[in-house]
Amino acid sequence: MYNIILMDLDNTILDFDAAERDSFRKIIEATGLEYKDELLQEYKKINQSLWKSLEQGKISKEIVLNTRFSEFFKLYGMNVDGRKMEKLYRFHLDNSSALIPNAKFTLTELKKKGKRIYSASNGVYSTQIKRLTNAGIIDLFDGHFISEKIEHEKPSPYFFDFCFKNIGEVNNTSIIMVGDSPTSDVQGAINAGIDSCYYQHDKNVTCTYAKYTIRNISELLDIAS
Repeated sequence: MYNIILMDLDNTILDFDAAERDSFRKIIEATGLEYKDELLQEYKKINQSLWKSLEQGKISKEIVLNTRFSEFFKLYGMNVDGRKMEKLYRFHLDNSSALIPNAKFTLTELKKKGKRIYSASNGVYSTQIKRLTNAGIIDLFDGHFISEKIEHEKPSPYFFDFCFKNIGEVNNTSIIMVGDSPTSDVQGAINAGIDSCYYQHDKNVTCTYAKYTIRNISELLDIAS
């Protein structure tokens, strides 16, 4: 049914939760604080709020990346250089390679079926490429659409317009967007006039307006066939 698959990366193919937790722990320990899961949850609240503002076009990605740690450490009476802390965090994140269960199998089987797979991510280009390389799956993609290079974020139609122009002449009915975010992946697909597949990575987050919902990424094989 679908010959072209736009694939979100974080928590759809790459296990971002694991990478984030390990990288965050290392920067916490570098500041002399004792790591606790509660610290990660506080950081996530700040980070997710900033990314949501980015999706809404209210702030730039530079603000997200360079203020999230300074804002977090303010909660604990610490004044840190947000840019330097981001650089340290990015170093650890770049070297992560954990995958979502069945991700490599699914990508491999899709390629066997002749599908064209493109990453479609709101991440940092160098980080995403390095993580895909470290995970040994970069050759399973036909190309990469990453917001830092496109200069637009999902769910903006401009992000998807860029994808379509670079994929070439294809019918929108042959393209599907797969991802774990109702706001950026599913809504982005709706905005762009293509079908969506919601990967429910977090069982507590539902999406009622995706065309398909899956709970194991390998279920995509039946949908795309």
